[in-house]
Amino acid sequence: MTQHGVHMIQKKLFITAVVLSVVGHMAVFALSGMVEIGSSNDVKRAFTIQFEDESTTAHKSIDPKDIVSPEESFKNPTNKKEDTVELGSNDTPYSSYLKPLKKKIETSWTYPRESYDRREKGITVVTFSITEEGQLVNTHIIAPSGYDSLDDEALRAVRSAGPLEPLPPRFNLSKLHVIARFLYNLAD
Repeated sequence: MTQHGVHMIQKKLFITAVVLSVVGHMAVFALSGMVEIGSSNDVKRAFTIQFEDESTTAHKSIDPKDIVSPEESFKNPTNKKEDTVELGSNDTPYSSYLKPLKKKIETSWTYPRESYDRREKGITVVTFSITEEGQLVNTHIIAPSGYDSLDDEALRAVRSAGPLEPLPPRFNLSKLHVIARFLYNLAD
């Protein structure tokens, strides 16, 4: 075989390797859209659902109208500008408005005595909306803790915060929807 023939074979092998590499990388990139890479378990961003054995969950007597889906909680029939934010978020344009609200809710929020005595733990996720006039509306539980007294206390703490200051005009919002997480935890 001549040197030219060897050179041609080497070129073909090189081109084949490059094509296979490109095809393989394209497949990896295509599949990576289905898998979240580099995700964090940032508790502030994710909802936590705690599955418990029925024997450890207190009997539920919460009013069903207080539990709705997140989608239903944030319906916007008027199509005016609205936004949704987590109460504990510091990286939002609304943080100057939310900080005093969070402090007001935290000041009112308590660990129910009967839940403390029974060592009940859990996370209650509540949504509520603030109108541009500062009215507190649409307060609902979207993820119950599994214990009525914990859920009721979270709702009470949120509802006790109203009425609020009107939304600042610079927000240009008709409503601000807020997600608040209440973590009930006891040291073991």
